[in-house]
Amino acid sequence: MLGRRPIAASLMVLSTATLTTRLVAAWAPPLAARQLHSAASWASCPTSAPGSRARLPLGAAWAPAGRGTADGRAGLPRAATTRTDYDVEQLRLLDADECIVVDESDRVLGHGSKKFCHLMENIKAGKALHRAFSVFLFSTDGKLLLQKRSDDKILFPKRWTNTCCSHPLYNKEEMDDPATTDARGVRVAAVRKLEHELGIPVGAVPAESMHYMTRIVYKAAVGEDDKWGEHEVDYILLAVADVKCDINPNEVSEIRYVSKEELNELLAQEERQEIMLSPWFKAVAQRWLPMWWEALIAGKVDSVKDTENIFIIGD
Repeated sequence: MLGRRPIAASLMVLSTATLTTRLVAAWAPPLAARQLHSAASWASCPTSAPGSRARLPLGAAWAPAGRGTADGRAGLPRAATTRTDYDVEQLRLLDADECIVVDESDRVLGHGSKKFCHLMENIKAGKALHRAFSVFLFSTDGKLLLQKRSDDKILFPKRWTNTCCSHPLYNKEEMDDPATTDARGVRVAAVRKLEHELGIPVGAVPAESMHYMTRIVYKAAVGEDDKWGEHEVDYILLAVADVKCDINPNEVSEIRYVSKEELNELLAQEERQEIMLSPWFKAVAQRWLPMWWEALIAGKVDSVKDTENIFIIGD
């Protein structure tokens, strides 16, 4: 299963047309049921070997080792430890949010709490693959809005990343079952989280204005805290709007707009270990973002969308 593959500097492309021939045991609990999946429940959901694939080097974008000094500043890599001083609100959200658990072809299998889906023991066991989204919001003058994740965050704190990153929830409004090229539920979830994290009012960036670009699957450990990690089918969304932000300090510590040149400098700073970037943002910025940025400015964004394939990092 995907969850047991080692991380590698490669990219695999899975065609959803090809993947429809793969067998997954029929199992879909009702929306009303809340369930924290056990290893036994997942043993009945086998998948076969992946379909067609292509490879693309991505450097060290997916190395799970964390960076930072003892006080959390950027610096040389350090050994992983397990934190104990977690923020109360972030712990509450780990239990409150129900993520959409899927297989590697993005078919809904059920649901699990945010906590369950981000514990490394469940990720390593191949039980925690779930949907996520990443919003890249541009101003009308062509600059990209970035955020720095709050020190309070349990998952990848203190990292610069794209505008907003979170999860659609297991409910009727945010779950597309089956997955569609419209991704309506994911876009609805993105509107909710833009307001929660950045204080962007609902309606300032309508769901209908978001461009669903593609999906990537990645796996990464929180290097400085070995208890937690990510294993996600990440929907990438682009939008253009001029917005006013009122950041939630429990989620975001800083925001800034960057040009293409400034983004390249951020990537260079990360390579020099002067700052930290989230792994999903770094991979998108290196592989896809330059092409999408150009197409967005030129008004040709539809020509660079790929909603049929799933790009899997590592093999």
